[in-house]
Amino acid sequence: MTRVFALTTRGLEEVCADEIAALPGATIEQVAYRRVTAICGAPLPSLLGLRTVDDVFLDVAAWPGIVRQRGALDRLCELGAQLGLHQAAAHCAGVRTVPRSPAFSVTANFVGKRNYSAEEIKQACAESIAAAHGWAYAPDDAEADLNVRVFIDHDVAFVGVRLGERPLHRRSYKQVHVPGSLKPPVAAAMLTLAGVGPGMRLLDPCCGAGTILIEAAQIGAVAQGGDCDPDAVTAAQANIYAAGVSAGAREWDACALPLDDGAFERVVTNLPWGREVQVDAALEAFYRRVCAEMRRVLAPGGRIAVLTSLPHLVAFPDLRRDVELEISLFGQTPAVQVFS
Repeated sequence: MTRVFALTTRGLEEVCADEIAALPGATIEQVAYRRVTAICGAPLPSLLGLRTVDDVFLDVAAWPGIVRQRGALDRLCELGAQLGLHQAAAHCAGVRTVPRSPAFSVTANFVGKRNYSAEEIKQACAESIAAAHGWAYAPDDAEADLNVRVFIDHDVAFVGVRLGERPLHRRSYKQVHVPGSLKPPVAAAMLTLAGVGPGMRLLDPCCGAGTILIEAAQIGAVAQGGDCDPDAVTAAQANIYAAGVSAGAREWDACALPLDDGAFERVVTNLPWGREVQVDAALEAFYRRVCAEMRRVLAPGGRIAVLTSLPHLVAFPDLRRDVELEISLFGQTPAVQVFS
């Protein structure tokens, strides 16, 4: 049995916990701010298939007393010198190649204000870990064999070693990005909340770089989408090709979809927020028209899931809103809404 923790987008902790709990032999221990801790009896490679988490780590320590004052840096240095990482390195070597004397990186972040920076946390931990283990410190995570994550919540630092070679949110298919492109774990969480399953006909009318389409196709949905921006469509097609999945993306006006009534069992989309992605019409008018089109193409018994920082503009008079979940994304607090 191995203790692990996953980090995820704020607001998606319960979705993440449900995905982990579905793994054979996994038991959830704690659901906290951006973090889910679990005991995993399943083979560790199964954790690398998690879709709604940003990353997953072998849980190696919890350090109390990490206060906001700068004296906490000395404590981090002291605790880092006592940290034992050899067992975690051996676990990682069971799922991927790790040299006997690995280079390591440190990633740090914290909740709330502190009198020191994430960079100072990294430096304090890196110096002590390097001295204690004789390993080389790699400031660039891309050049490291192991990543040590320090996540400070209130006065406790949760320390883990990344199980995979790269963060799980960094999907290999994301070859081309466009403004407002959605994080893959958020797209996967939206599909989960909408109840998307294999064989379902899915539409993303504002597909951007194609993240929702690809995540849907990877779980077996029949995914189709489009965008008014030809550059976005080109990006989506390139990413679909890189993912090796079957999904359609073409240029169109989401307010006048060239699609039959009732053609899709699920409609899932990241609507323009009027920040990174501009729309020609006034946002209120655009939302009214695109909602009418999404409703028109929805099959009886279907569901619609949207992400937007303007949830008050989303309206389907004859549908029931089952979910409204605020998340944290790009410095904003948009909401995922699911209608049925």
